[in-house]
Amino acid sequence: MIKPILALLVLASPTLGQTNSAINCYQGGLVPIESERLATILFTNNSETEVDILWLNYDGEEVYYNSLKPGESYEQASYFSHPWVIYRAESNVCKGIVVPFTEQVAFSVN
Repeated sequence: MIKPILALLVLASPTLGQTNSAINCYQGGLVPIESERLATILFTNNSETEVDILWLNYDGEEVYYNSLKPGESYEQASYFSHPWVIYRAESNVCKGIVVPFTEQVAFSVN
């Protein structure tokens, strides 16, 4: 039970929210906190492979939202504290986790 709490504390740090950094990589146990504060995440795939974008729901389960081919981008509406996991589509290799704590977040997959 300590692991998820520590992860949320790290993700909630002011530096992380300001730099729009991500944590590599998802080990389970991360869930959103109820929030009414809206956020927008701009996902950009700068890698050479397709990536899948999944939201982690309140039960910690991954919910598929979108796939991006190399060079594609899209904006995803979200809420503060709602975690998103990005995987390399073909191999399910985790490329990062985004948890917005600012209104606008940009995340690039390299």
